[in-house]
Amino acid sequence: MDIHRCRFVDYTPHTVTATAFSHRSSLAKQATNDLRLAVGRSNGDIEIWNPKYNWTHELTLSGARGRTVEGLCWAAGDSEEPARLFSIGGSTYITEWDLSTGKPVTNYDCNAGIIWSMAINASENKLAVGCDDGSVVIVDISGGLGSLEHDMICQRQDARVLSIKWYNDEILVGGCADGRIREWSANGETKGRILATMRVDKSKTESTLVWAISILPNKKQIVSGDSTGSVKFWDLEHFSLLQSFKVHDADVLSIVSDASEEKIFSAGVDRKIHQFNLITTKSSTSKWVHNSNRLLHSNDIRSMSIFESKAYNFLISGGVERSIVIQSVQHFQDGKYKKLLINQQKPNVVVNMAHKLIALWQDQSIKLWKVQDSTRHKLVSVIKLSDDDNITSIDINSRADLLIVSTLNSVKAFRLTEDVGKLKITKFRDEDFDSLIEGAKSVKFFGEEKFLILTPGEEIYKFVINTEDNTITLDDEIEILESKKGRLQYSGCINNWEVSPNKEKLIVSRFNGSIEAYPLNTEEDAYLVTKLSSYPHLLHFSSNDKIVVLTEDNKLYEFLVATKNSTNTNNLLTPWSKRNSEFLPHQFLNLDDKPQGVFTKGSRVWIYGSTWLSFFDLSVNIPINKVYKNTSNSKKRNRDGLTINEDVGETEVDGDLDIVDQTNADILGLSLKQSHIDRMRQQIQDTESNGNSDESKKPFWLTTKYRPIMKVEDFGEEEIVVIERPQFALPTTTAFSLPKLRI
Repeated sequence: MDIHRCRFVDYTPHTVTATAFSHRSSLAKQATNDLRLAVGRSNGDIEIWNPKYNWTHELTLSGARGRTVEGLCWAAGDSEEPARLFSIGGSTYITEWDLSTGKPVTNYDCNAGIIWSMAINASENKLAVGCDDGSVVIVDISGGLGSLEHDMICQRQDARVLSIKWYNDEILVGGCADGRIREWSANGETKGRILATMRVDKSKTESTLVWAISILPNKKQIVSGDSTGSVKFWDLEHFSLLQSFKVHDADVLSIVSDASEEKIFSAGVDRKIHQFNLITTKSSTSKWVHNSNRLLHSNDIRSMSIFESKAYNFLISGGVERSIVIQSVQHFQDGKYKKLLINQQKPNVVVNMAHKLIALWQDQSIKLWKVQDSTRHKLVSVIKLSDDDNITSIDINSRADLLIVSTLNSVKAFRLTEDVGKLKITKFRDEDFDSLIEGAKSVKFFGEEKFLILTPGEEIYKFVINTEDNTITLDDEIEILESKKGRLQYSGCINNWEVSPNKEKLIVSRFNGSIEAYPLNTEEDAYLVTKLSSYPHLLHFSSNDKIVVLTEDNKLYEFLVATKNSTNTNNLLTPWSKRNSEFLPHQFLNLDDKPQGVFTKGSRVWIYGSTWLSFFDLSVNIPINKVYKNTSNSKKRNRDGLTINEDVGETEVDGDLDIVDQTNADILGLSLKQSHIDRMRQQIQDTESNGNSDESKKPFWLTTKYRPIMKVEDFGEEEIVVIERPQFALPTTTAFSLPKLRI
């Protein structure tokens, strides 16, 4: 097997500018299943991450040219309504997002200056934004999805409001650009008026900026961070300074507190995260002490967020380094940490095996390289879209003469022709096609001149390109099966779709666990293949009538999808999956990095993450012995506390079940008794001890030699390509210089 290592694909992720958890911390409750983390980037993208099973990147809400995300806010609402997401970014508008379509529901103009900060009150029915003209605007959001109504504009002052926070729905506290902290009344007879002003230490050379504010409502205290590097604690009722710490070497940009209000974390330009603890003295008085600090980032830290529940606690930080760092709140000083590296689990690279082309798309540009041999490559084309919207998807047909590009508001087709070592790009200009389709989440070829479009409204259309007439015509609309909606706005949305090798069948999976089959070239009806208890994270066709599915908890299954009538529970799984899915190697099930891609090559299924590459040979059974340390039947343990690992509760299974029934029970979310697993293990060992296993083939292989991996793909006979993007190769701005200790 020849492995091509490519490091010329110059993907550069964007700065993390804002983070926010969808639900408030509660030490008395378990984390809800719809808990999500929103991460804003400097290019206007918003990523939605699920903290379960090593953090899954589920969605990206695409931004546009010249836009950024400077603040994020969730309104979790009641138990029946889904959480609502709001953002601000370098304009006078508040944007509310529809997570199911990826588009804004509404853009609300605050009729004030450019918005610098945003906060939501404890009742989650009002937003407050601080503007650069010195005003604070309160917006009522109690009307439900898409409803933003003007409430009032508070008393204006002259300085920019850089940070804003609520105190018990009654008072607004803002940090301003003139070195002052101001309080506005948000209720009662004094509503809108400035109640008090507090001033931080002045810098001798420049004006002091109060970048960060945090409120401790039970302690009735304010915590502020400013451009002098000071962290100050204030009395919220008497407007007086309680304590001051000069621990940072540069601007403090973010401050967060834990749920018990006994720990404070501050971070900023000097790259360090500092912790402050509240201690009680013998005289029953309490005071804050500087406890410790950690240096985990290589550049400025722009944002931090905390979530705590009965069993889990996370401290999230991100900034100019582009990575998201996850730590434990309770074990901050010496606990483990996890970095979500430059990959997004949604590869933005397309590989054309026949013509050795590699295409990268990012923001509004596409780059195409041709691999000429094992040591040479050439950039053959660069496409820059005139549209402002960021690209959501691209695809190249197998002949490498057609390219489809989509944004949320447009779909474009291009002709690729070779021209003296370059690729000449010609756009198909068809006004009828432009009027038919407004945009797409994803596009995919299912033939040389046929392609599929998945619209933001979850509709799938088939189109045909006529290269002679330069026209694109609508062939058909695929009627989508109805899907039950859940607590998440996007629970019924499609998260994977794949076309079979013979181009006759389309398989889609949804966030609610459904896997559905749609015939592409016949009049057969669509049908539900199965519904899993944990949703399919990745899927791929292993042959024309078989698919491999990797669930969010790293379980690998192979399903038969030949016809509608064949998908009953007794013959849903292939023989390999019936035998092996319950006995996957321990080292695969407990990988720290989430799988981000899968493809098949012969009898092997290749799976890769950002720091590892592995394969399973579906023609060989996995040996059940101590070499592979199979422990898939034991409950997963959350040893480091950096992710949520939840298991379905024990379910009684009576009687002697054969392998088929037991495996199907696991798919449906049932946990088998240990006695049943042991019986299965003994039956299989007895069978294979008679010489039925193939010792010449390796059933499983895993390496951590390549990193960080962006994409791995089939690259021809006995060839695969591994596309890497080393962290040191990323362009970066100069970081704050910390003193080095030489021992």
